[in-house]
Amino acid sequence: MKVFEKNLESLDVKLFEKIHSQTSDDDKRSILACQKAVRHLVPEYAFLEIGSYRGGSLQPFAMDQKCKRIISIDKRPKVSPDERGVDQVYLENTTEKMLENLREVFPDGISKIRTIDGDVSEIDPGEVTEKPEMCFIDGEHTDEATWRDFLFCHKVMANDGVVLFHDAMIIYNAISRIIERLAENNVKFRAYNLPSVMFVIEIGDFPLYKSKAIGEMLSNNYVGYLEALRFSDQYRQFANRRLFRFARNLKAKITGSNITK
Repeated sequence: MKVFEKNLESLDVKLFEKIHSQTSDDDKRSILACQKAVRHLVPEYAFLEIGSYRGGSLQPFAMDQKCKRIISIDKRPKVSPDERGVDQVYLENTTEKMLENLREVFPDGISKIRTIDGDVSEIDPGEVTEKPEMCFIDGEHTDEATWRDFLFCHKVMANDGVVLFHDAMIIYNAISRIIERLAENNVKFRAYNLPSVMFVIEIGDFPLYKSKAIGEMLSNNYVGYLEALRFSDQYRQFANRRLFRFARNLKAKITGSNITK
């Protein structure tokens, strides 16, 4: 475990190397920074993930002796809807395959993993009795599914905890809706972006942002900002094709909307 502690302390992405994870190196470091910060806030913790696929993002938690329980929720679809307009296909998307992968990474960590196959809309929140301090949402990348996933996490998690979202530049409408709900209900929270496309919502009194690693990422928050803009640039390029530009210019001339007074 000394190797694990050393790698976590340095946010070494080697902790993810044995199972492919659909996250960038920046994303991996952000996950590790949050994991490290959680360990400083509580002596031991439970981790809940929605959307585990092959188990890539579960690796550092399976190896962590301070992580006493892992709850993996995944409805295991062959095809998943996506806000980008292209359904995402998942090969060999089974719980058995995920556990087989994790068994090769850290056999001793398998016993603390509890798997639940299904959508959160089909799961009784009472089934999750561990009150996780850390939740990671990376399931179906639609606004409605993300909204449901968060509501489920908020019901089952500890009073003080954190929820991480992956691919924030895709499900940003859901994140905006979530923040509005928290504010309207006077829930104490803090929200921010981490590189490259992670979004963090601290619930209650759970100040991960005070940790050195996360503080350094926040002081250079251009990384996530520019990543989101680069992602959206494909749509700007499409919208700026000659025919669309001509139509917009014609409309502006007719309406005078391009005249600054």
